Amino acid sequence: MAHSHSPSSNSHGAVDVTGGMNLKKIIMVGVGSLAVFAVGIVWAYFIWVGQRKSIEETTGRAAAATELGKPEIGIVDQVLFSHDNRLDLWKAERAKHLSSYGWTDRSKGVAHMPVDEAMKRVIASPPDIAGEGVPPKAVAAAPSPVTEDGAKEDSKREKAGHKGAKSAEKAKTENKTDKAGGAP
Repeated sequence: MAHSHSPSSNSHGAVDVTGGMNLKKIIMVGVGSLAVFAVGIVWAYFIWVGQRKSIEETTGRAAAATELGKPEIGIVDQVLFSHDNRLDLWKAERAKHLSSYGWTDRSKGVAHMPVDEAMKRVIASPPDIAGEGVPPKAVAAAPSPVTEDGAKEDSKREKAGHKGAKSAEKAKTENKTDKAGGAP
């Protein structure tokens, strides 16, 4: 015959739902834990008040917070991103600097000018970079005569002209080093 797994009952017919656990012990442990916790809270409060009094006696009361409400305290941004317009202000300031005349360092005589104007001036008269010289202007190549082998002759002439330009450039470099007294 199968046994049912129903809660056990005593001789009076009452059902034992605790499963043999002692509820008095469980309640006593819970109440005791709450009492220890409450005592710890009161103790911590008195320690905190005593420490605060001793700190105020030695250093005085804390100064009022003067930086509250500023957009940046230390390196921490305090402004909501939706209200922060510092980047737009910085970009406008930089754009104004790049499109106007003014002094960068007046004591050294260093000034700035609009970028567009500076680019136009550089294009109009390229600077002579030390040792580089001004870049040569493009010269139109002379047309080559057409022969039976047309393209082959043109490519041979181009190669020969390229080699000739290289040797002329090499000779110029050697002349410069000879004049300077240094080895190549």
